[in-house]
Amino acid sequence: MPTREEMKGLAEEIVGTYADRMATIGELRETVKLDLIESQKHLQELRNSRMAMGKEMRSDLAKDAANRQRAVGDMLYGFGQALAVMGKETRIMGKEMRADLAKDSANRKQEVGNMLYGFGQALAVMGKETRIMGKEMRADLAKDSANRQHEVGNMLRSFSAELMEIRSELAGGRDEWHKMTATLQSKRGGAAIAVKPPAKKAVGKAPEAATLRNQVFQYLANHPDGTKLVELEKEFGLARVKITRVLKDLMDEGEVKKRDLHYFAI
Repeated sequence: MPTREEMKGLAEEIVGTYADRMATIGELRETVKLDLIESQKHLQELRNSRMAMGKEMRSDLAKDAANRQRAVGDMLYGFGQALAVMGKETRIMGKEMRADLAKDSANRKQEVGNMLYGFGQALAVMGKETRIMGKEMRADLAKDSANRQHEVGNMLRSFSAELMEIRSELAGGRDEWHKMTATLQSKRGGAAIAVKPPAKKAVGKAPEAATLRNQVFQYLANHPDGTKLVELEKEFGLARVKITRVLKDLMDEGEVKKRDLHYFAI
């Protein structure tokens, strides 16, 4: 059976370590809170940038389509003007040739008639070719606009998928926070709060944290002129919040520094 001194020492030890445990729990709570705030901030920045980019693309698409339609219209108008001039010149030439024909022989009359007929045929062919060209240009313009709209739609769907993945990660962080709160309350003697586990999403297996940090550091080391965050996203195929965490860890370890919008290996 423990003596009074042993019980006293045990009680003092429990009281002394309680403050350390509470301090550790407070630090953990503050760290999780800061991570949640930073993730929400990055999510808002990503949402704003994606919305601005989508708006800019729609504006460029509308402007490009209008410019192409205007260019085709100007070209067709120019063709019409040229045909009108050629028709006028042909009529003048025909009038002159008829005047000469009255002074010439029957053979000259036949030659002029053949020439005028050839001019008429040439004008008919040119008119037909011009109409075909205008139709093809309008079809190409409509096809180009449809392709651009399809590309913008695919990009917006990709942005939406990234946002859904980030929301899922934030939901997982909140579940872990609730689980930790329930555990701490249970240890203090309160009733444990049942925490529903987050739904698992079928995604590909991400690289190990240490391996990913080494890969990111090696990539930055091979690009001494600096690398933007968006380039790292494309290179490793990960969400911005994941790449940001790896860069933060590397900067905390003194292996990476940031200047303006570029990251550099030290």
